[in-house]
Amino acid sequence: MCDSILNKHLMTVQDLADTVSDAPASTRRLLDKCDGRAQSGTETMVRLRLRGRRIAATPQVQIAGVGWVDLLVGERLIVEVDGEQFHTGLEKFAEDRRRDREAVRRGYLPVRFTYPDVVHRWTVSEQVILDIVRSNRHRSPRHNPPR
Repeated sequence: MCDSILNKHLMTVQDLADTVSDAPASTRRLLDKCDGRAQSGTETMVRLRLRGRRIAATPQVQIAGVGWVDLLVGERLIVEVDGEQFHTGLEKFAEDRRRDREAVRRGYLPVRFTYPDVVHRWTVSEQVILDIVRSNRHRSPRHNPPR
């Protein structure tokens, strides 16, 4: 939630720190994990869960021909976290598919998760990411060790 607030410039980091100044230390420390790049709480959840697995995920990366992607893992794995608000309707649905095709054409591996995938079915969703990372498919071919 704090990432979203920072991303939308609704508050500054100092404003947020002031707001939670009376909260327990464990809550205040959560601000250290916010960078303001994520556009939704579910993006932040995915990034922090991957970080907990020691998998670096860079938020809000711009890729030529594709546009801004929610998270990039390694050089190739695009993780999109789609909320209903911005991904419903025929035009948005079609644009998401166009972006995925272009990403694949450029050598990326796009995967899409919904809010329920992140919040209610994370173990299944996480396994998709872990399988790709463990097989090194998230890396550019020049970084993949021979099998």
